Amino acid sequence: MSLSSQGSAPWKFRGDATASIGAITAVEFDPDVELLWVCDAFGTLMSFSLQSQGQGEAPAWVNYSSFSVSSRPATSIFFLNIGGERMVTVADREVIRGYKRGGVLMMCLPQPTAVQSYIDLFQANNSTGTMFYTGNAGLTRLILNNQETDQLTVSVEATVVALKQCDQWVATGSASGAVCVRSASDLSVVGHVSPSRNRVMALEVFDNTVMVAYSEWSATSFVKVFDVRKMSEAVSTIQDIPSGNVTQMRRYQDGFGLSSDRAFLLSPGGFHIIQLDQEKPVFSSSPLSEGSCTAVAVSPSNMCAAIGNDKGTFYALAHPATRDDYVMSTFIQPVRPKHPVYHHSWEEPSIADGFDDSADLGTLASNWPEEDYMILTVPQKLRCVNYESHSIVPNEWGLMRADSCLPDPKDKLSSILPNPYPFNTQLGDDPACAQEALLELRKDLKRKHKSSRGGGGEYSPMEDSLQVCYSVQHKLDWRSYNEIAQRVIGIDNSFPECWITPLLQSLYLCQPPEFPIRKVILRHLCKREFCMTCEIAFIFANMLSTSASVLGMKGEALPPIVPVAHFIRAVRQIRAFTNAGVFQRPKSRDDAVAKMHMAQRLVLETLHKDLQDQKAYPFMNYEAPPEYEAAIAALFGTEFTSNGRVHIEPRFYWEVPGSALKVDEGLQHLLKQLEGYKDQVQIKRLPPIIVLLLNPEHSNLKPPTSLKISRAGKEDYNYVLNSNIVHLADDIEDTGNFVSQQRIKDDSFSLVNDYRVTAPMKMQELERLVPALRSYSAVVTFYALDNLTTPPYARLDDSRTPNLWHLLGPLLTNDVLSRPLLRDPAKQAFRSPLASYTEIRAGDLIAIDAEYVVLKWASRDEGSEMFYVSQRKPHMGLARVSCILSSKDGDERTIVDDYVHIPEEIEDYVTQYSGIHPGDLDPLESSKSLTSLKSTYLKLRALVDGGVVFVGHGLAQDFRVCNIVVPRKQIIDTLEIFHKPGSRYLSLRFLAYHVLGESVQEDEHDSIEDARTSLRLYRKYQQLKIEGTFESVLDHLMAKGAETSWYVPDTKSLFRDIPQTPPVSVMGSPVLEMGKTVTADDDKDVDTFAMAAVVAAATDGDDDDEDGDNDTPIASEVLEAVRKSMES
Repeated sequence: MSLSSQGSAPWKFRGDATASIGAITAVEFDPDVELLWVCDAFGTLMSFSLQSQGQGEAPAWVNYSSFSVSSRPATSIFFLNIGGERMVTVADREVIRGYKRGGVLMMCLPQPTAVQSYIDLFQANNSTGTMFYTGNAGLTRLILNNQETDQLTVSVEATVVALKQCDQWVATGSASGAVCVRSASDLSVVGHVSPSRNRVMALEVFDNTVMVAYSEWSATSFVKVFDVRKMSEAVSTIQDIPSGNVTQMRRYQDGFGLSSDRAFLLSPGGFHIIQLDQEKPVFSSSPLSEGSCTAVAVSPSNMCAAIGNDKGTFYALAHPATRDDYVMSTFIQPVRPKHPVYHHSWEEPSIADGFDDSADLGTLASNWPEEDYMILTVPQKLRCVNYESHSIVPNEWGLMRADSCLPDPKDKLSSILPNPYPFNTQLGDDPACAQEALLELRKDLKRKHKSSRGGGGEYSPMEDSLQVCYSVQHKLDWRSYNEIAQRVIGIDNSFPECWITPLLQSLYLCQPPEFPIRKVILRHLCKREFCMTCEIAFIFANMLSTSASVLGMKGEALPPIVPVAHFIRAVRQIRAFTNAGVFQRPKSRDDAVAKMHMAQRLVLETLHKDLQDQKAYPFMNYEAPPEYEAAIAALFGTEFTSNGRVHIEPRFYWEVPGSALKVDEGLQHLLKQLEGYKDQVQIKRLPPIIVLLLNPEHSNLKPPTSLKISRAGKEDYNYVLNSNIVHLADDIEDTGNFVSQQRIKDDSFSLVNDYRVTAPMKMQELERLVPALRSYSAVVTFYALDNLTTPPYARLDDSRTPNLWHLLGPLLTNDVLSRPLLRDPAKQAFRSPLASYTEIRAGDLIAIDAEYVVLKWASRDEGSEMFYVSQRKPHMGLARVSCILSSKDGDERTIVDDYVHIPEEIEDYVTQYSGIHPGDLDPLESSKSLTSLKSTYLKLRALVDGGVVFVGHGLAQDFRVCNIVVPRKQIIDTLEIFHKPGSRYLSLRFLAYHVLGESVQEDEHDSIEDARTSLRLYRKYQQLKIEGTFESVLDHLMAKGAETSWYVPDTKSLFRDIPQTPPVSVMGSPVLEMGKTVTADDDKDVDTFAMAAVVAAATDGDDDDEDGDNDTPIASEVLEAVRKSMES
């Protein structure tokens, strides 16, 4: 588990332990003794204690007791006082039970059926002993009085999903968004919140405060804080919580009382910390290494916390002020009891008579007898000493001995601790020194933040934007990140080279509404494997498609962010960029600006070169318009006359002298210098688009919003500002970050910071967003003529992505781009079952699956011996794509099976999950149908433009790595179809086994097999929908998964020496049902031959792969091999 994410971590990781094979549904700290209680999905209650393992070893969690308490998962654990002793209290469906800590039943309180038929949500107050629960009749309050019960029931909404209580109040929340607060004494209503479009996910009630976590339709969450005395309006709102499924909320107080009350918010991807006086989460964790967060607890001292997940593991956390060897407290091993001794006299046995110190400690405490039961003792609370006044002060923070900065060398328990939290006197009294110290602190925090920056979270618009984890991009509320997604699309920043992307935005958005550069680049297409202009054209096409989805129906809108991984990878293969060292890590602020200037020059020069070379690398039958090869020179070049000859200078940028006080004066000076050569050179035409390289030393030369260039005896040129690429840095040593200011309409500009886009505003208002402590300098500026129009051949182009179906379609049956990568084209080339691409019709189903490998993304750092610097997030490279065409039920034709050439070094083939082996992607070794990444993209682009409907499992990830944007109306995702809101997503392997009766992904993943399985799942879904049984089948799937902990047996283990024994609850699944039939018929144990026959019967009906590449023997062949081995 990692706590390295947005914000400074308010907790430290303190180890973990596996408590169960099922999901953990509740965790709670014992209020009296040093035990952590855990309940799992099977209704088993367990307690754990921290015990030292030996000198130099970290303490470990040791199981103290374990016993079954409920027939269903318990979602909460309480500690009620009965007869002067605490009992662990949980609620079953029809009974409330209380246990001693060793598992002895102390209370069994059946639910009176006359009042409620069952118990749904349950809460109890550890102080007052009052219990509350909901059921079919409403909300019931239950009080124990001298072994008798006092009950009161009131009606509530039928859709109550959350219940919380405190000493004074009890609150309920419903799926409709309504919240009702009642008096804990008589259940009278004291306040309520009206229903809304948002669903209540969790509640917290304390003092006069109610916290409500809501889920929005946009898959994000927010928390509203109400005062019980005025529930009509919220006191505050905590927004932008990047998760639409808050599973639990737990409020706690800061251990030192330095901040306002805080709360844990659990979500499937991790957890968030919110603070009542803050508008955003103060911390968001990285996703758990495995599993989803399901339960959280905070100790009574607020110094410890525990989080459970759905894999049966709990994680222990501690306050960051504690030392590394911190434990909850000094644990005292309880005396081990033995069986009670029975006496034949009236004399009572002595206290020590029933215990044996030499007893075996390996047996669980649940085996202890009821007589002579003993609980743990609590050590005396420690005190603190104030060295300044030499006085002993109360231990207000609940500190333990391990928090001491002066540990006892003899390892003896000391009852007095030094004050671990002295006043901070480092800043001193000098304001200048204090400001310098704060600036250094900020730089240090920023360095730490960048080294471990993660997804989600809010940031200042002009700060370096955070990386958004691509796996959750489709779940975020993008309205808070991009306010004009219909015009500007953000760019992914997952790669360290993404600092170059402001240049792409400046090209894409230049001169609205004509956008001449965009329209020129979109017409480029060649057959070179690594072409920068082709990759930029693909990015621009994806931007247009995404904008079109935003302009359409709200439910069809795609996340306003596009990937640029293929562009970065292509540019890294171009010699001009590698020789110039553009992507080497900058050393300082000025070095970062110099690299941006260099990148601007190379991008424009490479665009010009690519357009000139297009005829030399023609793509099939595509022909560029006349005069297209000179389009970049016509837009950015200056036309000169020299000795009677007209030519265009290949420099597409102007460097403004650093000595210039104003931009226009600097340009006029440049023109005078050029015009000084009257006899040799004269300027005939200024460029329609001027690119200025400014402020190489981070000076404050500011570009005006308009520019007028006048020359004696010649026409004036009126330019308007289109974009500024701005660099921000703390000081000269800070490499900083780049953002851009883009003209949207007239004189309104938006700030574009990766995927963060502000609303259009005046330039003066935009400059107010600059942080006061950061230096700000415009380094690249685009000016365009106020009357600039689109080239004649592109004037009819609109703002939609060009449809390339008939241009790219032939690539599906004749991959001309793959031939240079094949050693033996006759054997390796993929043979399509289609005679022509026109056999594919709009609306046909295309089942798709992609496999990836992990790239070793190198970052050369001069002056360092390390060439490779590993990134926290792995960069995935597309390795294989398979597409299966289905025009009707039973039609499963493999039309694409591309192995993708990867020129970069591969760090991990992840063969078990990708099916890719070393050598498969190397043109010198591969025997597969290898092709280029560009060819695979163009095939998918053809299918998108052809109007097919893609079917797959988890398509968002596949499309992102494939660098393709697909409208939602052309996507059918079985991951979403077989999913109930608020529950976990089901794996393809689980669905295939329980829905289709097929076993997939047993050894290695195969993209053809996975694509075919997704297609069959969708066909099954259509059948169940027609029959009207889909919802019941889905409910059964969820129940089966919870019952078996989502276990899927490996049928291939039937042929191994040691067979795999699945849980009893899985025995009803298709393959094993056949096994039971064989057993019943033969009335004997199932031997190897019989089990092989079962699997053969279950799998012989599967069709073979259409491409014939599947070398795995089918079950009937295995059966025959087993038969021959037995005969011999």
